[in-house]
Amino acid sequence: MKFIAGLFLLFFLPMTSYAQDYDSFVLTYQSVQIFEKNIAVELVFEQPKQHKIEAVLKKGAILNLVIQTELAEKKFFRNKVITKHILNYYLRYDPLTRQFSAIQDAKTIARNADSVFLLDVIIKHIQYEIPCTLEKNAKYTLHTKIDLVQSNAKSWLAPVDFIEADKVIQPFEFDYDFSL
Repeated sequence: MKFIAGLFLLFFLPMTSYAQDYDSFVLTYQSVQIFEKNIAVELVFEQPKQHKIEAVLKKGAILNLVIQTELAEKKFFRNKVITKHILNYYLRYDPLTRQFSAIQDAKTIARNADSVFLLDVIIKHIQYEIPCTLEKNAKYTLHTKIDLVQSNAKSWLAPVDFIEADKVIQPFEFDYDFSL
């Protein structure tokens, strides 16, 4: 019996700890509310590879979190795109203050010394609105892609070496179909 328990711990315990280390975004909750002149979207994600994101930021890279949403009306042959919405956040680390910050539209929206807290604020819970007017008795699809890429920008205090634009984690895409 002890031998079987030992085999269980040897083979399955490392797999459970690896399952918590996400290589991509994992969508845990999605809410889409349709109003007269807009659509409100709410997304909740599990944290992807926090240690990897923190290490890249501390090396001086600026990370760009891009959420692209495309609203299209479903047609027989090809979907008709109604509107596109792009949301950009920039994540960076300031070595002088030893704080991580999130920037949107040239404004710092969050700053903290703990990278996990900052990632919880920015990545874990995302809300935005898409302005549009929809017709009744039509079918629509909401295609969303979320991506975290490394910019070419570099901190002025870091040693000089070139950072290629690179994916930090795998992009994540999903669709939401609805009709009025």
